[in-house]
Amino acid sequence: MALRRANAPHSDAAPAPRGRRTGRLRASLPATARGRLRWGAAATVLAALPAVFVVALAEDGPRTRLTAEYVRTGSWATGFSAQYVVRNSGEDAAHGWTLRFRLPAGSEVATLWNGRMTRDGGKYTIRDEEWNRVLRPGETAVVGFEVRRVDPGEPPTELPLECTINDRPCGQADAAASPSAEPSATPQTSAVSGPGRGAPQERPATATASATGTVRPVVPPASASPGVSGAPGGTGTGATRIRPYVDLSAPGSFDLAATSRLTGVADWTLAFVVDGGDCRPGWGGGVRLDDPSVVQRVSELRFQGGDVTISFGGSGGNDLAAGCRTPEALADAYLQVVDMFRVTHIDLDVEGRSLARPDIVERRNQALVLVRQRLGKAGRNLHLTYSLPAGPAGLGAEAVALLRDAATRGLNVDTVNLMAMDYGPANAPNPMGRMARYATDAANTAHGQLRGVWPNLTDAQVWRTMGLTPMIGVADVPGEVFTVADAQELARFAESRHLGALSWWSAARDRGCGSTVVALGAADPGCSGISQAPNAFLRAFTGTEYGSSVPTAPADGGGAPEKP
Repeated sequence: MALRRANAPHSDAAPAPRGRRTGRLRASLPATARGRLRWGAAATVLAALPAVFVVALAEDGPRTRLTAEYVRTGSWATGFSAQYVVRNSGEDAAHGWTLRFRLPAGSEVATLWNGRMTRDGGKYTIRDEEWNRVLRPGETAVVGFEVRRVDPGEPPTELPLECTINDRPCGQADAAASPSAEPSATPQTSAVSGPGRGAPQERPATATASATGTVRPVVPPASASPGVSGAPGGTGTGATRIRPYVDLSAPGSFDLAATSRLTGVADWTLAFVVDGGDCRPGWGGGVRLDDPSVVQRVSELRFQGGDVTISFGGSGGNDLAAGCRTPEALADAYLQVVDMFRVTHIDLDVEGRSLARPDIVERRNQALVLVRQRLGKAGRNLHLTYSLPAGPAGLGAEAVALLRDAATRGLNVDTVNLMAMDYGPANAPNPMGRMARYATDAANTAHGQLRGVWPNLTDAQVWRTMGLTPMIGVADVPGEVFTVADAQELARFAESRHLGALSWWSAARDRGCGSTVVALGAADPGCSGISQAPNAFLRAFTGTEYGSSVPTAPADGGGAPEKP
């Protein structure tokens, strides 16, 4: 997050693409004339093959099998929403995919996410994005779209026609490599929102259709789903949780208990635990993990019914995932903090090299799996939040890769918190007056990306899995100023989508700077840099200034967890 770096805006640039597989037909020119004759004969045979067969060998390979399964996710009077789940059920990675289908007359695709679309009349071609181009065995990419009925007189047909994936019928896969799906009788809820659509509808979202029209259910693996029992990631219901960040490295001593009594906000996120050296956890800024001031403030807050989430990482210190050499050592470091403060919620703020380096990403996810396993044996749950950089174009490729790696390992991520801040002019031009809009753009785009990571979640469940965290007041990037009015707008958005969590960076900044003049782009860790009343952002986010029903305390209470 902000105020912890030199500061350069985070980059959402995608990593360089992997090399394209060139197929299994390889040859070198023989030195002998006999070898030349054999090669010439082989070339003649290849030249005589149909072009599509040669392309299939070069692009897919016999051990790669892609299918595309259709799922309707919502329906209303003038249209519907749906998705295709592109799945690699083979044994090799698939490098690139192209989905094609035709819509009946009278309908057209109004919006699309997670793909690049071209149209020829009623025929649509969707190609992969850079970040979902490579599908390893068992991985999926979800292409979501909304269809508008332009001719109400046409029959309400909601099943696309002539579907192909990489020019093969969507439902045809290698029978030996394709996993069998068991029917599910549990309907899923899809929240259909937007102008003129009315209330969300309960619609079954488990039916899929093959190229022959046979309908069968989709049952994504449960291990790839975010959310543990009772956590917002798996429920799809309830009120938005309010969890402001408290920067323990900022000047002064933020009084958790007094602010909670004054405002009614009971849940706070303490930032940041980093590596103090030799895989030893400590607070950023050189504060000991067991610092008496921190321990006392947490105890006072819990005495009156509040609670804390511990946040690891950030951009200012050395991430434990980088400092600890093995997943086992990293798991021990995480558990040391969890046990010392008896927390049931942790937050992983992943930025910079901690996000860009695959070895650090994998070690962190492996360690978190171990942490969950060890706590589970003791009958304890741990709510896990990943806080990741996001811009108006959503999550970057590295952030999506982190979540995909977590899903592949069966690591349940309860909340994906979008750090909607420090965009930079290339990502968010002319930001004055548009900061709330850029944050909601980030959320809307990330919604489709998260559906791609966890395709078995409904729209409503994905919104409950998502959190938003802007930087209030003057940000690190010149020209970016998040106002109280922006906070009100973002809170209304969070309420309308039933977002899982709403936070801001940071609680100590929720006051004016007095007579100090703060230049744009010169953010102060102790004040917002704009003219405001104390706790004006807190009141805006909790809804007390416009009559919203967003609560000022977490829906699941905030009492101190029991000692292990």
